[in-house]
Amino acid sequence: MSISKSPYFLPPALPEITRHDLLPSGCYEIAYLKDNTCSTHWYFINNNGFLSILNVASRTLNDGSHFYRCSNDDFPLEFLTWFPEVLTEFQKSPAEGGLHAGAMTTPDINVGGEMLCLQRAMGVDQDRGGYIVRNRCRCKKGYDPEVDFEPHDVCWASRFLYDGGLLNMIKDLGQKLVEGKI
Repeated sequence: MSISKSPYFLPPALPEITRHDLLPSGCYEIAYLKDNTCSTHWYFINNNGFLSILNVASRTLNDGSHFYRCSNDDFPLEFLTWFPEVLTEFQKSPAEGGLHAGAMTTPDINVGGEMLCLQRAMGVDQDRGGYIVRNRCRCKKGYDPEVDFEPHDVCWASRFLYDGGLLNMIKDLGQKLVEGKI
């Protein structure tokens, strides 16, 4: 969903990562995981003190040519401690203090100085569902944030989060961040 302009302050853009194997200065890989629901590979990169999440696909096509895509979305490093907590809260029933019945998104939440929200994704993984994390303070590459703002977001299938080990990996990274190891 495009909006004409971000409702929030936009921090300076981070160095763009176009290849997972050729990281710019100030960037290093902190984790990698192959998606168990598709052929995507996910790389978590410390990008000059922020978190860049790379969605990478690489394969040989039927005609023998090679396809490569490396898209990245940026978040504050505090994403790593925030995400497991907000996911748990998001899944609580209204009686347990969760969002109202039928809620599909959290309010925008200040995480490390950037406004993030968690949303339910229904059409993911052959309609099994998943979750989207949206950063409303960063504009996707190729969009003009003053005219056609499009927020950064990542979308993961529930099966990848739970059965594929992504949630456990994020929890481990969050613990490393708390311990000062990232």
